[in-house]
Amino acid sequence: MSRRHSVVDAYAVVDAKIRDTMNQLSNLWDEVDMKDSMRCNRVEKAFAHITQLCDDMVTGERDMVTSLRLSIREDLSNVEKMRRELEMDGFQRPADIKDGSIALRRRLQAEVKDLEEEFNRRHEEQKALIEKLERLKTRLASEFQFEHDLHSLFPVSAFQQYTSTANEMEEDLSQRWKQVDLLQTEIRQWREMASHVAQQIDGDDELRSLLETNIDSDVFVFSRQIVDDLKAYHQELKPLYDQWLEEIEFRWTEQYELLADLWEKCMIPHDQRHYSAVFEPAKNSEDVLSRMQAERERLEAKYASCKGIYDLVEKWKTAWNERLEIEERRRQPDYYKKTNVLPDNKRDRELGVRMNALDKEIASAYRRHLKENPDDVIRIHGKEPSMYIASVEEEHQQEIKFLLQLKKEEKTRLQSPTPSRTPRTAQKRTIFKTPASSTKTEPVAKFFRGSTSRESSRRVCRQPHQK
Repeated sequence: MSRRHSVVDAYAVVDAKIRDTMNQLSNLWDEVDMKDSMRCNRVEKAFAHITQLCDDMVTGERDMVTSLRLSIREDLSNVEKMRRELEMDGFQRPADIKDGSIALRRRLQAEVKDLEEEFNRRHEEQKALIEKLERLKTRLASEFQFEHDLHSLFPVSAFQQYTSTANEMEEDLSQRWKQVDLLQTEIRQWREMASHVAQQIDGDDELRSLLETNIDSDVFVFSRQIVDDLKAYHQELKPLYDQWLEEIEFRWTEQYELLADLWEKCMIPHDQRHYSAVFEPAKNSEDVLSRMQAERERLEAKYASCKGIYDLVEKWKTAWNERLEIEERRRQPDYYKKTNVLPDNKRDRELGVRMNALDKEIASAYRRHLKENPDDVIRIHGKEPSMYIASVEEEHQQEIKFLLQLKKEEKTRLQSPTPSRTPRTAQKRTIFKTPASSTKTEPVAKFFRGSTSRESSRRVCRQPHQK
């Protein structure tokens, strides 16, 4: 009602303005004593302008109403169309909005804007999905075809179906890529390893082209035919590779056994033994086998020229190990109570004499060898033979000293406990002695009794590292 009142008020203002204007005009005309005919003419002209203005306003407002109704019909039609395409319910005019009103037009315009945003979002998603499917179709050489018009918005169910299809095609593409990559990699490795496989591949242009193709390229087509062809080539070449692998494994094992024997004879340290016992295709090859054979031939020549010295060192090590066994028996707590020590003492003296003789013989033989072959130096664990023997004895002697020191410290700790005292007991001195405090420590048994001074420096020894 407030709007109607404002219109009535405006009409009253206009009416008052016209009446006031006519009064002013009458006064002005009275001043000049204007005739009634002239006054009527002037009033008619003024009213004609006012009438024209009113007619123009009515015409304009009528056009506005017509345009509003047309706009409402168009917007309503667009809203209904987009709602159908978006699979939404029809538009319902709110109860508080009058049909054909400006408020309805504004509501429809807002509805059109919201639907256009939703439509554009769905359209962009559909466009991206179409491009994705077309790309996957090309990469897989698939016969996939769309069942709906690409220029219209897909139904929700169709969009979901196409999305599921795209995911399946992506998974298929990933699986084919893995298959082709694995087949390519294995066949390439076979070509590099086995000469028979390389000859077979070089004679097949199609296979060579497949192996040289970059499957990471965006234009590579993972057709089912390509996968099947690579599988067929793989099955054809695998027997050749298996035959080569069986042969090289046999040759490798044969060479390794010979080389391992020479490693032991030449006393090569384990950290310098660079070949594994089993042939590993991923690490080894024909070139590695050739290097192994060359290493064997080198060590054969080395052992042939130095066999006498190596044999003497091996004899010394045998005597050394036997003395260590005697020493280990002597360390047993009940050795001197339950064992007849005379045979061990006799054998120990014999071994000491033999080791001294072998040491001198090794030094003499090595000097002769260097004199005859100045460039053929013998190294056992990085040392010359005599230095190696001395280092083994010295290392063992140091270890024995360390063990004796630990034993001495442990006995001292057990014999000298630190009792806890109260203030009263601290003032008294005990008149009793414990067995631990009264017992004298027995001297440690001497090692290798009855030996010479040179022998005693060797006999306190340990097992050398056998690598």
